Amino acid sequence: MARANLPAKKYKKSNPTQLRISFELPAQAGAVSTYIDIARALSIVNRKFYRQGLYYYVNSVEVYNDEQAVVDFMTIPDTWVTRNAWKRGFQLFQKMNSMADDPISGIGRPKYHDFKVKMTANQSHSNLSAALNNNLLPAFYGENGVASIPSNSEWVHSVFVSADSNQDSDGDADQFVVHMTGEHSGQDNAWNSIGLIKSYADSRITVPLESPESDVVSQTDPLMNIFDFSDEEQMNDIIDNLRDDNDNPPYDRDDYIGEFRRDLNQVARIGTEVGLGRVGRASGFCAPFGLICIDTDARTSLRVVLNIAPGTYHGVYAERV
Repeated sequence: MARANLPAKKYKKSNPTQLRISFELPAQAGAVSTYIDIARALSIVNRKFYRQGLYYYVNSVEVYNDEQAVVDFMTIPDTWVTRNAWKRGFQLFQKMNSMADDPISGIGRPKYHDFKVKMTANQSHSNLSAALNNNLLPAFYGENGVASIPSNSEWVHSVFVSADSNQDSDGDADQFVVHMTGEHSGQDNAWNSIGLIKSYADSRITVPLESPESDVVSQTDPLMNIFDFSDEEQMNDIIDNLRDDNDNPPYDRDDYIGEFRRDLNQVARIGTEVGLGRVGRASGFCAPFGLICIDTDARTSLRVVLNIAPGTYHGVYAERV
């Protein structure tokens, strides 16, 4: 029988998923940041909808280049501030859209509705066009290694529409997108992109400047000096240390990582050399929301390959925020 020479059913490949994704970085005139959105790349190559608001994992990354250069890979810091800032933005986005849900508008949510954010304010705002500036799309290779890039995939960053009156002459509401790290982009009543971490930091009440309050401690109290036998005022020095040291938090109480600066987390650096096979490799990392920033000093085009971790979410490993 023809079927007798086949593997057992328990070895049957389930949920075939393309996990190895290539990207072509164009030649740079200088150090220019480019961005990869893993959720969008997976959606394109596997013809399935992958949500952005998840933690995606990369098993390894490769760089193909024919010059001496370095390529840095960065992600958003994986902290409680990052998660809470994203959740706050997501909840506000959902509440805003619920105002126009059925039966008010009769439209409902689009089939591929999702909360999509930018990594930094400098990341280009995605739209229907294939010319996505510094956003990289997966590349496919035909004859002679010529790369082709999909051009008709829709991936629009989430737009907030503010009810705060901006007193424009045209009467249009203020609309803006959001990014994770860095300052807001634009100006009051004319915002382009709002930093979620900065917005979260501005909305929180921080810890007291000094806790507990100890300035009322008296060093001349008779009972406090019962055991002060030394000429060097041992007890008073101990009291000074307890009063002055470690009474403030071990971090800047007014500064949230990612609030004022780009503040990305470097997860890999790959160096390429002429004559050494022209391939550099680095181990894997976690990419919050599937967003990766690439910085390089390469002057010619190069190829980046991500090997995504397999799992149960449409064939890949991903975790909820």
